[in-house]
Amino acid sequence: MATSTLGSKAIGSTVKLKEGGTLVEFYVAQHNYESSLNGTGRTLVVRKDIYDKRVWHATNVNAYATCDLDKWFNSTYKALLDPVIQTDMGQTTFYYTPGNGNTTVTTLKRAVFALSATELGKTESWFNKEGTALPKAADLQIAKYNGSADVQWTRSPYTDYTNYAVYLNSNGNVSGNYCDSTYGSRPAFTLSSSLMVSDDGSVFKNTAPSTPASINVPATINGGTTITISWAPSTDAESNLASYIVEKSTDGGSQWSQIYQSSAATTTDTVTFGTVSVRYRVKARDTEGLESGWCTSDVRTVINNRAPGAPGSITVPALVRGGSTTAISWTQAVDSDDNLSGYELERQVDGTGGWTPLYKGTALTYTDTITAGWNTVTYRVRAYDSYNATSDWRTSEARTVDNNAYPVITSDTASGSDLGTKEDAFDFKYKVTDADQDTVTVKEYLDGTVQRSYQASLGGENTFQAVTAANWQKVLNGPHTLKVVANDGKADSTPYTVTFEKKVTKATITLAEPLTADDDITIMVLRIVGALPVDADLQVLVTNNAKDDAPAWEDATADIKSGANHVFENKTAAKGWAFNFKLSVGRGAADQGGYINNIGGAFQ
Repeated sequence: MATSTLGSKAIGSTVKLKEGGTLVEFYVAQHNYESSLNGTGRTLVVRKDIYDKRVWHATNVNAYATCDLDKWFNSTYKALLDPVIQTDMGQTTFYYTPGNGNTTVTTLKRAVFALSATELGKTESWFNKEGTALPKAADLQIAKYNGSADVQWTRSPYTDYTNYAVYLNSNGNVSGNYCDSTYGSRPAFTLSSSLMVSDDGSVFKNTAPSTPASINVPATINGGTTITISWAPSTDAESNLASYIVEKSTDGGSQWSQIYQSSAATTTDTVTFGTVSVRYRVKARDTEGLESGWCTSDVRTVINNRAPGAPGSITVPALVRGGSTTAISWTQAVDSDDNLSGYELERQVDGTGGWTPLYKGTALTYTDTITAGWNTVTYRVRAYDSYNATSDWRTSEARTVDNNAYPVITSDTASGSDLGTKEDAFDFKYKVTDADQDTVTVKEYLDGTVQRSYQASLGGENTFQAVTAANWQKVLNGPHTLKVVANDGKADSTPYTVTFEKKVTKATITLAEPLTADDDITIMVLRIVGALPVDADLQVLVTNNAKDDAPAWEDATADIKSGANHVFENKTAAKGWAFNFKLSVGRGAADQGGYINNIGGAFQ
């Protein structure tokens, strides 16, 4: 159903208005009718056909202001019209001649009235010029009644007689006759040009849309950013809402500038960096230009904060191992506002999918756990400030994840342990395993020097050879470090280390096999070449029947120290004569070390 304003209708077109509940056609005769008398915005409508036939004035007096036609128009006929029309038509001022001998043109106010002969485009000497001819006067000169052209009254009195009123014949010619004659009544009235007219004859006064109930502006606004402003939709009784107008103020509301006019209930605005504050307001407008009141936001203080710069670089180790950890680091960012708060670190796996947040804080490094099975891993970092403004991301190169299962070395003693002081050789045992069952080569280090390299039997027990009895004499007194490293042909295991201190304060020397003689041994001499501390605890035992089950050992310490010969007291040798000695030396109270380079001597 079409709806439009009366003021938008073309002159000469028709509108349908309800009269006694029935739709009746009316001509749109003129916009701004007699604007000098009524102002602008009033549209004259004239009934297309004659309503009925009636006398102009039953007492045959041509005074229009008191005539029967005027009275009927403004009572019985007016009551037939739609209530909205009755309210809107008000009182229209028009030019008329009082009549009954008074031929001076003046003005009269009425709700409903007949047109003057002049308005119908007629000019004669026997009636006055009342107003001006209507734009479509020729179309109005013929009026029909029950489908046929008929006679219609005007409001103009005959100026030569007091009992004649002017009418138009069915052919449109002008004439006059007695006021008590019966001719066609054709009402005219004005309505507001803004009145809405529908095809079904309903008319209604256009009203302004409602004021938007609220306007939404972000609570926090950063200078140099674009924000979204939205508002509650307006309502419009006539459903002719056309647009919203949004204005902005940067001085608290003293001055406003329009930033938007359209039908959507949202818009965006870029707040210039450096702006101190902003305030927004919105109003609605309909198709006829009627506007609602303003809905105004609170004043928002603008935060003129610059985002920090991105960290200059991000570093990820070239070797990233699955099932292990890796340390990511980045350089410090710069913030021109000096309110840098921290960094956000994220990770992407295998180059697809989203980024996983890992860390948020002030540190410049983070240790991440790498899941075995990943193919690649990439990291990115950005800075943020106290207003949560963020820099651009700084992204690392993608690192290939090494998913080789490295060999593992285990022992009952934890790696890094101190074994304490050792006076004698010992067995240090460990095991080597490899989840991939690769061939593993093991290297044993003593103080950083390789002592042994061999292919390990995975899962079997191994002994560190450098500190066993066979090699103990090669280890000097003092602190030492044992290290075991396994290699699967791809990479080394994590080194396994323990420490100990060798402290040997006593030495015992004897011949592995006795020296045999053909005859009895009666005397011997022994010389020790080296450097022994004065307080060294030295003992030298000698025997001349070393092969016997219970050799006779004699103390020759004093003779050795003095450089004298030792004469054997033993005179028997059940299993033959044989010579041997036992030299035992230990540190004295001063705990000073010494050494023996050579032991020489003779017997007879």
